[in-house]
Amino acid sequence: MTNHWIDIGNSDCILIMGSNPAENHPISFKWITRAMDKGAKLICVDPRFTRSAAKAHVYAPMRSGTDIAFLGGMIKYMLDNNLINKEYVINSTNAPLLVNEKFGFHDGIFVGYDKEKKQYTDKGLWGFQLDEKGIPKRDITLKDPNCVFQLLKRHYSRYTLDLVSDITGTPKESLLEVYKTYAETSAKNKVGTILYAMGQTQHTTGTQNIRTLSIIQLLAGNIGLAGGGINALRGESNVQGSTDHCLLFHIIPGYLTTPKASETSFKKYLEKNTSQSNDPMSLNWWKNKPKYVVSLLKAFYGDTATAENEFCYNYLPKLEDGENYSWISLFQAMYAGKIKGCLQQFQCRDDPRGYGQARLDGNGKSLGHRDRFILEETRSKSEENKN
Repeated sequence: MTNHWIDIGNSDCILIMGSNPAENHPISFKWITRAMDKGAKLICVDPRFTRSAAKAHVYAPMRSGTDIAFLGGMIKYMLDNNLINKEYVINSTNAPLLVNEKFGFHDGIFVGYDKEKKQYTDKGLWGFQLDEKGIPKRDITLKDPNCVFQLLKRHYSRYTLDLVSDITGTPKESLLEVYKTYAETSAKNKVGTILYAMGQTQHTTGTQNIRTLSIIQLLAGNIGLAGGGINALRGESNVQGSTDHCLLFHIIPGYLTTPKASETSFKKYLEKNTSQSNDPMSLNWWKNKPKYVVSLLKAFYGDTATAENEFCYNYLPKLEDGENYSWISLFQAMYAGKIKGCLQQFQCRDDPRGYGQARLDGNGKSLGHRDRFILEETRSKSEENKN
């Protein structure tokens, strides 16, 4: 989330896509209303006609799961009609940077894909062209065929109005109304914000959905402005706390990378995880990662953490290289019999693919559940034990 709820009131145009703030986040809608009172336009794109849609100036229905096609059409519309903040695009995005000449996209697959392994194994082909100092080459005219901007134009040239309408089910007239209304925020005296929630993230393409929203906001120059940004409306107020307080497996406090087993020394860890840049225009704030990690370790271990003992780095638990410890992967491991016991909180009910339920059906040795309420999984287990 790049901005805060009160800041929504500074927006000239609000795009609701993948959320329903009028019903699910009413306090945020208070600030949407404030913006509308000052003349802001409200756009709602949703498969359902929600109460948020009922308040919108522009509503467009779409088939669930077709967000990328819908947004891809907007990107093409903005590029074709030069409805971008060019000064922002040149100076504040990677659009002018030149990409490896061997980079390409054919038949739905980028270069570097290994068909046998079914994964991208040569992402080096996706890198930037570097000069003799190791600094990415730039073309501020945005005309070089290998610059990010031209690659973007070629990639989204396929998203014609007819194709997008066929995929999304959205009438072409509605598509154009949404595109035109929101693209107006690319003007220097305008700003737009996008509000999303689980309707964007809870797809197999959830990450790509948000990245596509990011492209639109960067083209319009709507990042870093009051009333702009890409804003996630959380299901409850402490969801962000799961990352702030490192409750996720891939980070330790301070959004620092969790060490891996192969990073056997503090020096190796820092070499692997500290970003480097020769570009004088790059802030590269994460070059300060060593300072942050040392501060964390000293907070953990106090005076015991010294340079001589690598600030007690070896006390930190390590992840196995190549392993994924997210909760779905853990339930897959339970299903496969690799994990014999589990203490969990409501994941069984929330897992649509039923790995947790499979555990309850006797695939493992034990499962404990903690919750304030009796839920489906605890009830079924209790009834099973009674029998």
